[in-house]
Amino acid sequence: MRKIWDKLVSLIYKIPTDKWLHFFAGVIIAACAALTFHIEWPWFPALIAGGIKEIFDYRTTSQADWKDFVATVLGGLLIWGFALLG
Repeated sequence: MRKIWDKLVSLIYKIPTDKWLHFFAGVIIAACAALTFHIEWPWFPALIAGGIKEIFDYRTTSQADWKDFVATVLGGLLIWGFALLG
């Protein structure tokens, strides 16, 4: 069991800080949408925000990163999972 835990922790540490920031932005966006608007799919505003952010990055720096978009949406999906449980 300890080896599995160590492997999981080492994988988590390999995720760049930028991706974690996008993930937590998705969490915050989805949580605010779920609590404020009581929507059934709180991942959707995270999807929209992630898409807008990457379009902005592409237009300003010509460097959009689909992994940033996925990280943002995954944060929204986490909140959706909690909403389904509750």
